[in-house]
Amino acid sequence: MKSFETRLVEAVRRKREGKGLSLRALSAVVGISFSTLARIERRDGVPDNNSKIRLLEWLGSDAEKAGLSFENVALVHFRAGKNARSSTVQALLTAAECIKKSRPLEASDARAGADDEDDEDDDHKPLSLSKEELERTAEQFRKDLKLAYSHALDSLKLDVEGIEIIRLRETNCLDAATVRRLSTEACDEWSAMSVPLNEIQDQWAVLLNDCHTPERQRVTLLEEVWHILLGHKLVKIAKVAESFGRTYDTVEEHDAYYLASATLLPRKAVAEAVEKRESSDDIASRFGTSPELVEYRIKRLGLWRDYIGKRVALTSM
Repeated sequence: MKSFETRLVEAVRRKREGKGLSLRALSAVVGISFSTLARIERRDGVPDNNSKIRLLEWLGSDAEKAGLSFENVALVHFRAGKNARSSTVQALLTAAECIKKSRPLEASDARAGADDEDDEDDDHKPLSLSKEELERTAEQFRKDLKLAYSHALDSLKLDVEGIEIIRLRETNCLDAATVRRLSTEACDEWSAMSVPLNEIQDQWAVLLNDCHTPERQRVTLLEEVWHILLGHKLVKIAKVAESFGRTYDTVEEHDAYYLASATLLPRKAVAEAVEKRESSDDIASRFGTSPELVEYRIKRLGLWRDYIGKRVALTSM
């Protein structure tokens, strides 16, 4: 019997050729690099689990015809490293299922669940906001909190309607051994997971990895909040061919992270700090973030040359 991977590759090639798509065109559709797709089709190694999930999503009903399917599907927002181990994804999938089951739903929402694939909007296309739109959105958020641009925001104290924060080491949805592993050896593999608690997605639970520093948790939590407030497409974590993986949307991840950094580090405050020659350590200490986030913010605002003090001049010929 042909392996799962062989059947998957054959099904993808059949559909791609039937639609008259080149590998480059398919790459743009499924979000897998051209070089990776080329290797997959020529059987130079096997696709990783995240690529399998993307290809199965694209195949749609053709996957079922080829005897291919997902198992244990969850639709969530998931902040993690691209190479998070299968065991880590599996543990978080278990947590997502438990969190949903432990929260009472209204009768009208009873069918909605993390494992309900029909909830996913197949027509959703990521829409990237412009830099100025992102900045204005962050400024309005701080204005709603009645925070001056020079004041620090401790996002760990945020109260957002419809969002419940669950810290990893306080959850009762995972056994002690799994919690210990997720907060030690797997600590750097993931940061947070947001789980929709009802069909209309106006109630959420965010599982926050509290093994990280408060500075990292602040930006992580805000990133999850922005995914929710922007109505971003849920990513899929699932079991395929005995392993666990997940999808990943670069555009929406960028926007959520940018907004989190802009909300914590207002552009006016950063610009003034750079003008005063403050160090990234000093700025980070004042706003409760990491120096790395400060430097990311300075670069995104186009202030890096000013920050490092590089002069420019015209020479006479």
